[in-house]
Amino acid sequence: MVEWFDTLRFFRFFGIAAALVSIVGVVIPWLAYEGREGEKYSFLNHYISELGERGVSRRAWVFNLCIILSGAALIGATISLGLYLPGFWAKLGMLFGVVTGVGMIMVGVFPMDNVKPHATAAVTFFRGGLLMVLAFSVAIFFPPESGEAIPRLMGLVGLFPIVAFSTFMSLLWDYRDHVDEAFSPEESQRPRFSRIMISEWVVFFSIVLWVLVLSLVKV
Repeated sequence: MVEWFDTLRFFRFFGIAAALVSIVGVVIPWLAYEGREGEKYSFLNHYISELGERGVSRRAWVFNLCIILSGAALIGATISLGLYLPGFWAKLGMLFGVVTGVGMIMVGVFPMDNVKPHATAAVTFFRGGLLMVLAFSVAIFFPPESGEAIPRLMGLVGLFPIVAFSTFMSLLWDYRDHVDEAFSPEESQRPRFSRIMISEWVVFFSIVLWVLVLSLVKV
């Protein structure tokens, strides 16, 4: 049986790896990106997944590979965290964490140019991510009688990604009947500022921050 110390160490390793690999997977394609109209990548009106769109993004393979690796690391991190934290909510968070990681992996397996399965994978990630953070935040902030394993205030760190995920999902609701269209913007119709695309980037930064803070907190 794995000791608690080991599960915490594994969580920190996989958590930091997931965050750093995802950042690398975004930065490298972003620096080399040139769209169909010769435009540079903008966080204001491009989806994250456009960095992995084959035939458009010059370093699409970097993004897709890093998303797959980061998703696998996220699965390792959430399993470790779920085993480290006591109680029902921690185990529920672990379950949703695995779903979120699988969704993330599938985003890389089915890039944006394969829009229907890509949209399904992306929605799985966003829904699973919201439930994952919510469950783990409850587990941390309301520990069982056996005592807190992580400082309770760390449960409040989850508020940022919870709000970010919820905001994005509410914006995505407008596309509920044709969700794949939300992930397939037309270049000729690309807005200067897109609420849903900006919101997606807020989700990315919030979940990376959440994972890093929990991975680095002193216990």
